[in-house]
Amino acid sequence: MTLPTIGVVRVHDDTRRLRRLLRSVEHLDPDTRQLVVAPRAKVLFATVSRHGSRWYVSLNVQAPDFHAERCHPSRPADDSGGFVGVDRGLAAFAVAGTADGTEVGRWQAPKPLRRGMVGLRRRSCAASRSQPRSCNQAKAIRRLSRQNARIADTRRSFLHAVSSQLVKTHDRLCLEDLAVANLMANRHLARAIGDAAWAEFARQLGYKAAWFGAELIACDRWFPSTKTCSRCGTIKQHMGLAERIFRCDGCGLVTDRDRNAAANLAAWAERYHAHAPDRQAGGRATNAPGGEGTGHRPGDGGTDPTEGGTDAHALMA
Repeated sequence: MTLPTIGVVRVHDDTRRLRRLLRSVEHLDPDTRQLVVAPRAKVLFATVSRHGSRWYVSLNVQAPDFHAERCHPSRPADDSGGFVGVDRGLAAFAVAGTADGTEVGRWQAPKPLRRGMVGLRRRSCAASRSQPRSCNQAKAIRRLSRQNARIADTRRSFLHAVSSQLVKTHDRLCLEDLAVANLMANRHLARAIGDAAWAEFARQLGYKAAWFGAELIACDRWFPSTKTCSRCGTIKQHMGLAERIFRCDGCGLVTDRDRNAAANLAAWAERYHAHAPDRQAGGRATNAPGGEGTGHRPGDGGTDPTEGGTDAHALMA
C-alpha cells in the first residue's frame, strides 16, 4: 500500500479480495446497464490510526453490493414464520432459539476484560510508579496500551464472528430491546455488561442484516421474555438472576432460562412483527415527546425528519 509522504508500506492482512475488486474487468455498469471494462470498486480515502502498538489503515471503498446469491431470498408478505429469537445475557452471551423452543445456537462470551484484569492492573501500577516523563514511563505506557488493545481486539473479533454467523444463517432475527445505558448504572453489573458489549453486538447485527437482506426487529422493551413460559404463557412474578432453570408452575415446563427467553422472543416476533417498535433497542430515553400530564414538554427531544446525524445502520443499540 502506498501512502502519501510515507511511501510504500507492507500490510499484514490479506488484500487479495480488495485487489480483485480494483482490477479492471468487464462487468455490467449498475448506472448505465452496459458492459464496461473498469474496476468494480474505487478507493475514496484512507484513514491511518494507531491502537496499542500497531498501526491500522482503514479504507473507505465504493464497491458493488453483495451478489444476489449471497443474500437471503425475500419472503412473501403473508409469511409470518421463520423468526429466531436472540437472548443476550452474561452467563451465556447469546442464545438463539425458534418459537417451538428449539435451540439453534449458544455462544459463551470470552470475557476479555475479566480475564485480562490481572495484567491490566499490574501494568497500570507499573505506569503510575514510574518517573514522570522518563523512558521507563514511556515503556510502561506502551505495555499498558498493548494490554488494552488486546482486550478490545478479542472482544471485537468475537462480536464480529457471532453477528456474522447469525445473519448469514438466519433471515429473520428478533432481538430483545434492552436499555443498555440504564443497565450500566448498576455498579454490580456495569463491568460485566460493558465487557459483553451488548450495544455493539446489536449495532453489528443491524448493518449486517441490511447487507444480507435479513429482517431484524426489536421486541417490545416491556415484554417479559425471561419470566414468561414459552409453552403456556404463564408469567412468573419473581425470578432472580441466579435462577438459571425456568420452571413453570402452570404446565410444569422445565427448561433453560435463556432458551425459554429466546423462544418467547421468536414467538413474539411471529405474532407482532408487523407492529414492531422502530425505536432503538437500548440507550437512555430523555425528554421523549408525546403523552399528556405533568411534566409534558411537547417537542422536546424530538427529531425532525430533515435533520441529519442519524446512522441508518445503527437502528438498534
